[in-house]
Amino acid sequence: GDRIHGTIGKYVLKFFRNKIHELRLYRMNYFVVGPNNLKLRTTTHKLKLTFTQKTFVEETNDPSFHMNIFNLRPFHQLKNEHDVDETELLDVVGQVVTYEDVKTYNQGDDQSFLINVVLEDDQRNRIMATLWSELVDQIQHHLNESADEPVIVVFQHMKPQKYRGNYSVRSCWYQTKIWINSTLPQSIEFKS
Repeated sequence: GDRIHGTIGKYVLKFFRNKIHELRLYRMNYFVVGPNNLKLRTTTHKLKLTFTQKTFVEETNDPSFHMNIFNLRPFHQLKNEHDVDETELLDVVGQVVTYEDVKTYNQGDDQSFLINVVLEDDQRNRIMATLWSELVDQIQHHLNESADEPVIVVFQHMKPQKYRGNYSVRSCWYQTKIWINSTLPQSIEFKS
């Protein structure tokens, strides 16, 4: 299988808001196919789908369909600059081995919060991950309460960022999702 980005514009969102849910399988017809020239891409596919008012969506069930929503990037690839496309959003899994205090960032009248965490993969490679806004709230509780248990995170759609010659990843507006100590197969496999 392959991955392709789908876009639902704000004027047609009302037709699909209650029809499409994460981690489910759908059959879809009647959409516009165009170039994937987004500034930040969730897939490497050259094309993207745009939903219209006439797009047909029906939930289906196929036990043979492989439901892997992640395209996990090994940390060692982030250390090799030739394998990093800064316009592609990445998925990563790792254990939080250390973290900094929450910081406040002011830009004009706006105030945001961020936290830097260091992730370690199963090969002992490490990368820094910067989380912003609501993701800080989601992870902070787990960091404060988990002295006895490792914090395993799966991040979806993180932006690679080069700083002082090294790559790190950071959350990307409303696109990044986080699963903490989840029962996702990727999280369970990482623990073992």
